[in-house]
Amino acid sequence: MNHSNKIGIYVAAVCCAALLALGNGPACAAEEAAAPMDEASLIAVIAGDADWTAKQSACRALRQIGTAESVPALAALLPDEAMSHLARFALEPMDCPEAGQALRDALGATAGGPKVGVITSLGARRDVQAVPLLRPLVGDSDVDVARAAAGALGRIASRDAIGALLDARGEPGDALEPAVTEGLLAAGQALTRDGKGKAAAKVFAGLLDASAPIQVQMGAFQGLAYARPGRAPARLIAALEGDDPLFRDLAAQIVAEGSGTKTTKRYAAALHKLPPAGQAALLRGLADRDDPAARPAVLAAVENGDVEVKRAAVAALGALGNSAEDVNALTGLLTAANEDIAAAAKASLAAMQGDAVDTALAAAIQDAAPALHAQLLGLLAVRRADSAIPLAVAAVADGDAAVRIGGFDAIALLGNKDEAGAVVAALNRAAGADERAAAEKALNAVCSRAGEAVLPTVLGAMQGGAVEVRLVLLGAAARIGGAKGLEAVVAAIEDPEKGVSEEALRIVSNWPTLDAAPHLSALAQSDDLQRQVLGLRGYVRLARQEGNAEKKIQMLAKAMELARRPDERKLVIAAWGTVPTTQSLDALKPLLGDPAVRDETALAIVAVAQELAKNDAGKQPAKAALQAVLAAKVQNADAVNAAKKAFEAIK
Repeated sequence: MNHSNKIGIYVAAVCCAALLALGNGPACAAEEAAAPMDEASLIAVIAGDADWTAKQSACRALRQIGTAESVPALAALLPDEAMSHLARFALEPMDCPEAGQALRDALGATAGGPKVGVITSLGARRDVQAVPLLRPLVGDSDVDVARAAAGALGRIASRDAIGALLDARGEPGDALEPAVTEGLLAAGQALTRDGKGKAAAKVFAGLLDASAPIQVQMGAFQGLAYARPGRAPARLIAALEGDDPLFRDLAAQIVAEGSGTKTTKRYAAALHKLPPAGQAALLRGLADRDDPAARPAVLAAVENGDVEVKRAAVAALGALGNSAEDVNALTGLLTAANEDIAAAAKASLAAMQGDAVDTALAAAIQDAAPALHAQLLGLLAVRRADSAIPLAVAAVADGDAAVRIGGFDAIALLGNKDEAGAVVAALNRAAGADERAAAEKALNAVCSRAGEAVLPTVLGAMQGGAVEVRLVLLGAAARIGGAKGLEAVVAAIEDPEKGVSEEALRIVSNWPTLDAAPHLSALAQSDDLQRQVLGLRGYVRLARQEGNAEKKIQMLAKAMELARRPDERKLVIAAWGTVPTTQSLDALKPLLGDPAVRDETALAIVAVAQELAKNDAGKQPAKAALQAVLAAKVQNADAVNAAKKAFEAIK
């Protein structure tokens, strides 16, 4: 798009946006209630003393229903700086000759912004009769006017309009050169849309000389390809053979945007004759063109010795390949020394469409080396192939660790309750930390998907297994959750193996649901310090989660009974501070007498009192509690100040 067109289109877009913004929805209640006005009434609004909003609404309506009758009134607005765009908005789409004449006449009656707008509208209307008037304006002293004129001539794209631009291009003056050349580009595009490819090609060819800016040359190159599509292949192949990377990539883009099997075969036949950079570019274009006719040439290019060509061919085969032959060409590259090629092969095998691809990948596993075996399993899983799960189950019992890990990874992606047994059995056989981690990931994924359906398998395996395995199974039971899962983890706290017992204690202390509260309460009463501390912390955490205020109060009262040390009482006190009830104040006020927790108690009372005081019924107990804070020997200055402010705020 040329610069002058950009200016005109920008002005038009701003005007239209303003009109639409004002026009979408009712401007006011009166307008919404008013009945639609006829053309005569709308003309009267425009010609009268109505305000800007009313005239804007009238212009908007005339854009839809206006005829030659409304043109004089609209034309009168064209020189007006504030109203010109409204009038053009209405005149521009009108198919009556009077609208075009009004805009042409306005060229001599306008200046500055309104004149630029009128020129833009004449271009939008492709008004051939305006060409003699626009031609001299290309040399106007007002640069904006000159650029708009060049853009309008380009959009009109008649022989005379193009001639005017060509004449202007030969004149001295760098300021207008971009607008003129871009106007010519617009003219070529307009001719192409009009089906006048030969004339468009002539315009574009004139812009290809080396003296033109590179963006103009590239625009002309692209325009020429679309103007004369029959001649495009030869021109594009020549560009692909050349040394200029910009034109080479542009040629590949044009190849991608085209269609037609005959033309695709022509490009494919030329592929091996191109230099490496041209081959790589064309392969990218053929991939995006997505025509199966290019597949044989792409498949052959996979064997190319040049790394960039090979990588481009591998990537293209992902878009075009669909057979066992294509799969076989890529599977060997999954373990290539070049990481980029290996990654491209993996991405292409994942992207290929069709059941034949899945079948070929599964078949390739039979004789694959361990590292390749694992990758193929992963690809089948990513592709959601039906064969992925049975092959993965077999893999976790394989003699090679890499294959077993690949099987676990596939089950983690797709496995369900039916695979839980195989994973647990393989977990017991896991040879090292990496394999055990992969098995754990697979088991957790299965547990997340299948839930309680796999709990019997998990619990059954916990009896007598190795410590490392039982730790994994504890985590799996926790992931499943529910009453039975919780019961199993709680029971494991008494396991004679210290590592298992401590892990079970950690899991229970962090159990996310309230059904663990009784167990945590029991732990908080233990003589074992670790159990008591973790049990109480978990119990207070669940108390905070309890949604029922009465139950929460009961739990916190119980927690305070169980708290043995100042830090534990502080934990409960902080939880009381989140419960804005009089019971909270009753529980907290006695603690003001304990120097070890007095400051924390004061802060909690202030928090509760501030919330209670928002209701009339809570004001008196809130004031009494705050008075107790102020009477106590609270050392925390922030707490004292907060209590004073809260007390004074209660009316």
